[in-house]
Amino acid sequence: MNRRGTEPYARWCERTGEATPPPTRFVLITCLAILVGISVGQSELESQARAQLATHADLIADDVDAKLAERFDAITRVAQNLTMEEESLLGRAQPILNRQAALTSLFHKLYLIDSSGVIRATFPASGTGRGMNVSDRAFFQLTNRQMTTLVSEPFISRDENIPIVAITAPVFNHDKRLIGILVGTINLDERSFLGDLKNLTIGDTGFVGMGTRSGFVLIHPRRPSRLDPLSDSNPLYDAARNGEEGVTLAPMSDGQQRLVAYRQLNEAPWFVTVSLPTQEAFEPIRKLSHVMFWVAGALLLLFIPLSLRLFSRLLSPLQQLADQIKARHMGVLDAPIDVGGGREIRELVSTFNQVRDEREAARVELEQQEAYFRSLSERSPIGIVQTDVLGRIGFVNHAFEAIVGQPLERLKGQHYLKGVYREDQTQMLQNRSRVLYDGEVFQGQYRLYDARTDRVIWVASMTAPIETPDRCLGTISVMRDITHELEVEAELRAARTLAERILGVLEEGVVLTDRQGFVSFANPPSQVFIGNHASPVGSNLFDIVRVAVDGEFWGFDEFRKQPQVTGLDAVLTNMRGDSLEVELTMLRLENEHGADQFVFVMRDDSERRRQEAQLSWDASHDPLTRLFNRRAFTASLGNQLMQAGDHSAPTVLMVIDLDHFKPVNDNGGHLLGDELLRHIADILRSRMRQSDVVARLGGDEFGVILPACGLDRAKSIAESLRAGIEALELEQDGRHYGVTASIGLTDVRGDDTTNKAVMARADEAAYTAKSRGRNRVVVYGEEAMASPQETVRT
Repeated sequence: MNRRGTEPYARWCERTGEATPPPTRFVLITCLAILVGISVGQSELESQARAQLATHADLIADDVDAKLAERFDAITRVAQNLTMEEESLLGRAQPILNRQAALTSLFHKLYLIDSSGVIRATFPASGTGRGMNVSDRAFFQLTNRQMTTLVSEPFISRDENIPIVAITAPVFNHDKRLIGILVGTINLDERSFLGDLKNLTIGDTGFVGMGTRSGFVLIHPRRPSRLDPLSDSNPLYDAARNGEEGVTLAPMSDGQQRLVAYRQLNEAPWFVTVSLPTQEAFEPIRKLSHVMFWVAGALLLLFIPLSLRLFSRLLSPLQQLADQIKARHMGVLDAPIDVGGGREIRELVSTFNQVRDEREAARVELEQQEAYFRSLSERSPIGIVQTDVLGRIGFVNHAFEAIVGQPLERLKGQHYLKGVYREDQTQMLQNRSRVLYDGEVFQGQYRLYDARTDRVIWVASMTAPIETPDRCLGTISVMRDITHELEVEAELRAARTLAERILGVLEEGVVLTDRQGFVSFANPPSQVFIGNHASPVGSNLFDIVRVAVDGEFWGFDEFRKQPQVTGLDAVLTNMRGDSLEVELTMLRLENEHGADQFVFVMRDDSERRRQEAQLSWDASHDPLTRLFNRRAFTASLGNQLMQAGDHSAPTVLMVIDLDHFKPVNDNGGHLLGDELLRHIADILRSRMRQSDVVARLGGDEFGVILPACGLDRAKSIAESLRAGIEALELEQDGRHYGVTASIGLTDVRGDDTTNKAVMARADEAAYTAKSRGRNRVVVYGEEAMASPQETVRT
């Protein structure tokens, strides 16, 4: 390369101070890119090798799963078709098994085992094993416990000494009782099952293996022994036995490594491994690296001289550009810069000329904006103050002069703190520091002090930084005089405080809202109703509480429609989820601007309602058993008569008359009799639906109404009640006391018009039960013959 071509490039290196010339740096970047490409290619090929090995493992595992599933389904269907009595199954065991010849294509042998574990038949019948007891085998014990089709652990057969796995299916009689087990065995060495996998090779030296999670080898070309235990020191086997799947590197016996993919089976607790030495698996990666290395070397030898010459030609116009920029900066050159060269250098020249033009336009625009700002600030009704970074006042408008009563000529150049009230100066220094150094905008209130008139002036101010992208020039503040506003607010606060003190001593909660329901005032007792210790002011009242009147939700719109609400009984659900019974009053207030406000007064009404509810409960319930009394029962029966035609099934009336209750009272005393009645009431409640009505009609007589129940279901319920009462016994002084029940049932018919007719039928059925020996259930109108389920207590 001649000297003329190298001088611009050398001057560029000297002027920029670069230690590494651009061509050399470019060569280094190219080398790095080639190395990265080789690394990425290696990584991609390695990923492909792993994916291919994983695919082999998936295909083998899916094939074994399909074989197991086919045999599993076949033996399950056969076992389900063998449902019969145990004597028939065991008496014809061999002929039954002979008819399953179709299964011989799937199983090595078939066995029919009775429930005690003795083999009753084999197929082929000439095979050994008939009469053998296999109750000690794990597959028999597990099937006997789980009662479902299972795949056993591999084991060595006793009769042929070969590795097999058993698929067992339970056989049931018509009562779903286990009467035998159908077993199909699979020879693991058969070519149709796993035998072909022993000789299967992956690539040149790869192979397939299989093991069980319980720790035994099923297939391994280098371990011909049957069902050898897996190595405990191999982390690969540990991962596979724990149910994991994946592709990993594992050590070989010769010290090299192999790439192993392992996959779990779905139909049995086994796993498949596909192994390939890394030398064979990653051979394409090594070939690729070798080829790319020589290609990269050849490219570099060709690229270095060409890149050096190209960079020298590209950088030659830079010296002209530097000289013209210097002349333009010193004012020697007024015309735009004009330098030839490549597209990038021409774009650089164009950008430089454009920036110079934009700076000139920005200077003119800045002068115009400054004139506009001063004109605007002079006419602003809000006080404006501009200070430099040291806090000295540079400009104030007429509005600020009116606030402090001093002209700009007297204020200009003074430090801004001189006009701030002494007690506020420390805080103002901190606020100004945050504005200058953190770029924050300060908003707040503080006091100014006029020493000439001894006047304190409250102002609301906002201060922002005046800054460029690289530094802060000072601050600008806007403020207004709020002295009179604060005096008015103080008077209002005093009046509000007095009102809050009056409302605070009330027990009722008082809440004031606007016309959208947002709370503007709430006295302390109202917070108990709302369920929050914090003040609800600012929240929408009907977002934090729910009001229900007669079970229907009342929102703010329902209250807003009323001129006023007085003494409204409601249920209020607060923020904690508590439901409170309250008496609500709502008053509407209108101010002089026509804006409505609403006052809600809440009073706790739970005690009054509780007393009313207790009185209502006492009037309808039996105090001893806490069941409904006769009055409530009669009213419920009357309602059912009116609804008799509305139900899909008839309503049933049940009358229960206790047997032998008088001896309990006579011998054990009335207290024991009362205790017995309470236990019987508990039995009745426990067996009833929520819609059923259970009542004590008097003495030892009870009544039950079963709406839309039907006689068949009612008889079942009555029999359950009879059995529960019969089983009840109480002990006192070493003696046991109990009673039975005579129960009469009748349906409520469409032509029934009075309770008396229905009760008469039920009473008659109960009397019939007593006349037949007590402790039984009788349905009105049925034949006199006793049901086989009826029992007599002696």
